[in-house]
Amino acid sequence: MKLYWELVFKRQTNNELLRELNNPIRQYEKEMIDGAIVDIGCGQSPFLLDFLSTDREIIAIDNEQIQLDFLKKRVESEKLATLKNWSYLNLNFPKDDLPDVKYSLIIFSNLLHFFTLKECVEIGKLIAKKSNTGTLLYDGVHSVKFYANNPSNSNNNDYFKHYFTIRDLDKVFPGHLFQRIYYADIDKSDSQSERGLAEEWLDKDIEADGITDSRQIDLIKKDYLKNKRQSDIIAVYRKK
Repeated sequence: MKLYWELVFKRQTNNELLRELNNPIRQYEKEMIDGAIVDIGCGQSPFLLDFLSTDREIIAIDNEQIQLDFLKKRVESEKLATLKNWSYLNLNFPKDDLPDVKYSLIIFSNLLHFFTLKECVEIGKLIAKKSNTGTLLYDGVHSVKFYANNPSNSNNNDYFKHYFTIRDLDKVFPGHLFQRIYYADIDKSDSQSERGLAEEWLDKDIEADGITDSRQIDLIKKDYLKNKRQSDIIAVYRKK
């Protein structure tokens, strides 16, 4: 995936990332309590870029240093960025604990589906301990309608460990601890821009793997670039 993230950094500007961002937190921004904003598994986080001029403490967490480096370069390229309140932590969550600070917002974008539902429930318990009354949680996960979900395939959960329903997310952040204040079921086809990025990445990946047979290349590209439904659940919770 290193090749892919390099392409994202080279091809997509900060403005393009922000234009494509669906950030419901903005609807509740005036209700946010004092505290830090943390993005766990941040990548080149458009969410944190959306808050780059805030005076709040910003904590970017990822277990891939290349992603943290790319994000830092993006932030430092913006004249309005408040650089002194940003930190970039190479941590392996949840094995490594979160910084012991008060949080106004905790972001899980495209992360929890890399854990089993049982593991996610334990993560929810950890977050309940780390959050305060009023802390907001953003969750974006692949739903059961995601194109890669095929329960009849014995390898279905080798990469993505769980595909979610909203009931599953409510188990992770249960009603006695959290109030769900936003929910969206997203189902969309790849945009032309997304397909172009995927095709360029696939060409580079095939080249890196040393595949030269034209028929094999055509089969790989045909299978990977077929029209895929990107189906996700987005939910925002507030700690009671």
